[in-house]
Amino acid sequence: MSLNPIEVDPPVATALVHEPTPIFKDENITVFGIHLPPQSPADPVSALESNTSNMPEEPSTSRSKRKRSPSPKSSSKRQQVDETASDSANTSNSFMSTSLQGSFNKSNFSPYALIGDDAKEWLRLTIENMFPKMPPTPDEKKGRKGKKAKKVEESETVQPGFGGARHNKLVWHKERQLPKFVPSISNSSDPAMRETLCYVVVGPRYRGRFDPEKAEALGLEKQNRAKVCKGETVTFKVPDEKGNMIERTVRPEDVIGASEPPQVILILDVPSPAHIPDLTTAFETNPLYSRLHSKKIEDKNEYSVHVIYHMCGPRVLEDPRYKSFMNGFADSVHHVVASREHAPDPLTFTSVGGIQLKLNKLDSDMFPIPYYRLKPEKELSSVSGLPPSVTLMQANLHTDCRPVKPPQLLDVTDNFHPYATGEKSIPLSKPVLGAFRRSRSRSRSPSPSRAANEPGQDVVVVPLGTSSAAPSKYRNVSSTLIQIPNYGNILLDAGEGTWGQLIRFYGDDPDHKSGVWEFLRNLKCIFVSHAHGDHHIGLIKLLAMRKQLRVPPTSPLWVVSLHPILLYLQEFSDLEDLGLNSPDGNGVIPVLSDALSWRPARKYLGGVASENQPWLDQNKSRALARDMCESLGLSDFVTVDVDHKVRCYGSVIKHKDNWSIVFSADTKPTNNLVRAGEGATLLIHEATMGDDQADAAKEKAHSTFGQAIEIGRKMEAKNILLTHFSARYPRLPPASMQDNTTWAVALDHAKIRIADIPKLRAYIPAIKRCFQEIEDDEDEVETQNTATWGD
Repeated sequence: MSLNPIEVDPPVATALVHEPTPIFKDENITVFGIHLPPQSPADPVSALESNTSNMPEEPSTSRSKRKRSPSPKSSSKRQQVDETASDSANTSNSFMSTSLQGSFNKSNFSPYALIGDDAKEWLRLTIENMFPKMPPTPDEKKGRKGKKAKKVEESETVQPGFGGARHNKLVWHKERQLPKFVPSISNSSDPAMRETLCYVVVGPRYRGRFDPEKAEALGLEKQNRAKVCKGETVTFKVPDEKGNMIERTVRPEDVIGASEPPQVILILDVPSPAHIPDLTTAFETNPLYSRLHSKKIEDKNEYSVHVIYHMCGPRVLEDPRYKSFMNGFADSVHHVVASREHAPDPLTFTSVGGIQLKLNKLDSDMFPIPYYRLKPEKELSSVSGLPPSVTLMQANLHTDCRPVKPPQLLDVTDNFHPYATGEKSIPLSKPVLGAFRRSRSRSRSPSPSRAANEPGQDVVVVPLGTSSAAPSKYRNVSSTLIQIPNYGNILLDAGEGTWGQLIRFYGDDPDHKSGVWEFLRNLKCIFVSHAHGDHHIGLIKLLAMRKQLRVPPTSPLWVVSLHPILLYLQEFSDLEDLGLNSPDGNGVIPVLSDALSWRPARKYLGGVASENQPWLDQNKSRALARDMCESLGLSDFVTVDVDHKVRCYGSVIKHKDNWSIVFSADTKPTNNLVRAGEGATLLIHEATMGDDQADAAKEKAHSTFGQAIEIGRKMEAKNILLTHFSARYPRLPPASMQDNTTWAVALDHAKIRIADIPKLRAYIPAIKRCFQEIEDDEDEVETQNTATWGD
């Protein structure tokens, strides 16, 4: 991957009197950054823009205490840390400064122990090792046209000085903790303590229109017209009224209309009223920003601010200072406001909600209606003194900057809200209603193999994400919730968007007493199987939201995962308080999944020192896991190494009430699960591919539907729930209904009691029929919705 990470540093004091330096620029846009520090500084200079396009050779003299490495000068060249490094006797480490080499060559070397310039250098070298590949040069781009283009040799794409010695040396330390990051202030979850960056996006200046009639009247010939269009003034001879030749000078403005000023977009992230003074100071003192924050015609002719996106934290929009700031812009500016206090909370992906509404008519307990709110806490109209053109930010709000148009909602079909509110009847065709009746009839037939008093039947499984790798229209990425009555909740994986899925399932509560906040208080274990992003990227958000609980939890949250994931949490905690090892004992407690393995686990590459990482003490991790089991009523929590392309663990969860759940994670069929999970009450197994894709599944280290069911048979699992479906099956995966095994297909936001697995299986024909009708409709018109992972 060719990637150029640019860190935007706080500005230096001299920025007050200078035009800002872009943080990004190409032929279409120029982007400037306005840094808002986490607390109001005594000197207003701190709020001015960041100068990062051309980084200084020496670290910035910022007032901030943030200790980070300087960014590279450009995307095609990267700075050497210390030009004197070549003087070192140790030539194998010549990419390092002499000071860092001295620490690196010690037998007890620890990156975590580095401080000052050595720490900053280590961070920069780490980033360079993560992204060593260079963007292609212009000559390389010319030679890469079409599929037959010649590939650039690896030696040509790696930065100068990035030899095997450097890579081999650092790779042995990649699983060790980075030097401690020292933020400018405490990493509190208080919005006032957030450090943010606002953006000023400036478009190109367009030349005015050429007037051929004026050119003709002035006698401007073709060769001179081209020069004038390039901005040149031309002089030539033309005959006057009497036929005498005279000189005539034509300037560009004689035949070209006035140029069109650049359109400007502002994106302002203002988390709290405490950030307002720094923002307003930037627009009062900086030469460029003061011209944007103006009602003068001459300033508008220079830069035309078209739209401002205000991301307002609590109490910001109603603050008199912020309203005064908004009114300082020209009256023609459009203000788009995102404020949770003043906005409703509708579903973004209404097709998903529409399906859930229909399935709710099939079984209202198994398919609850997603949470939504159409009435804001406060009406925007109740806020007095706002500028003339204010619009609430919402999904599908589109703004054209050229030609200039006001923000407009795209014409997207709403498949949920009119039906959820009763404004329209839920469209259920006769074939679908018939399929519902037949499925309900089949579901009432008792299962001959199921005893009414069998343990674990009241345990609830809620699939929050059943897609693999990337989200699809009806499925988010991996996450499965286990609700154990009277004990608490376990979350198996947490892909991106898991928090949004939980809010839609449980509902929100501003007072944090119920809904998703009550869920967080009862969440006692998150198990992350492996380090692929679709299984863990949502983890940080969950921990950050738990830290914001106004009614604190009364027990810890144990996070069971691999060392790289736990290390990631530890390092991220330097930036944001995630509640790790909270003094009250009810914070987040890391547990190493390798320590809970059913058999001795493989060691990590090069070994890992236990520097500030208590989970690496496997005996301590096992002791912590025993505490977790006691809290959840479990008799054991075992991890099982499975067969994936990276280190990956499944899990076996055994309860004192004599039921068990086996979770496969991502894997090819493996007998490890069969042996470790024999006789499971429920097997939750990935089924990424259809049975006709066995070769593809093997290549990608995944399982087919049939292979997953076969593992359940070998295990003698009483129930099987299939999940983690490829995006090639966006609605319902093609599973055969011929065998008699008690298995079912997971759907996002279904609420499935283990006792109801046979019922869900009986519903599959009706669910399939429901999706078929949607498929017929969607094949005619492609939706215009665009989305990120999760709702």
